[in-house]
Amino acid sequence: MTAQADSLTTLRLALDAGQAVLLNTDTLPGLHARIDRPQGLAAVQQLKGRDASKPLLVLAASVEAAGVLMAPLAAWQEAYLSACWPGPFTLIVTAAAEGLAGAIRASGGTVAVRVPDRSPLLALLAETGPLASTSANRAGHQPASTLDQARSRFPDLLSWDDGGGDSSGSASALVDLTGEGPRVLRPGPLTAPTV
Repeated sequence: MTAQADSLTTLRLALDAGQAVLLNTDTLPGLHARIDRPQGLAAVQQLKGRDASKPLLVLAASVEAAGVLMAPLAAWQEAYLSACWPGPFTLIVTAAAEGLAGAIRASGGTVAVRVPDRSPLLALLAETGPLASTSANRAGHQPASTLDQARSRFPDLLSWDDGGGDSSGSASALVDLTGEGPRVLRPGPLTAPTV
């Protein structure tokens, strides 16, 4: 029997307490924790079973909420974020100078951020602040494509069915914005915009 949250309040309390939880996103269901709870970040990394030097991506409620994670952006970068979000695009940008945990900040001083296109999740993010996120699977294994699959793989984690239906089943595009223009590192379900 999997642990399912009977309410959004239960889920928020678990996140506030530094627990990892399972959530649907617009792309793949994932393991999530608050970025300001080291215990939760460590739990996600342990559950994922991958090298701790590989940072987790971050989900934010809006472009504005994501802004606190990033260094100041060039005009073309700001325009690119606005063209991609909300949506299935994880964007790599230069991280804010301080305040970010090593679990989400890459050794090169970058952070990978996304604003998902899923209303219940955006409402949760607006309350909790940004959440660390990774697909619901052990490193090297196929990602779960539905919340039920994720629950069967991580039956001890609290999960919440937000009523928004299944995720799309496709990983987000990964686009590096730290150069002179966008560079697609991994294609996703939608074609990345051009600038």
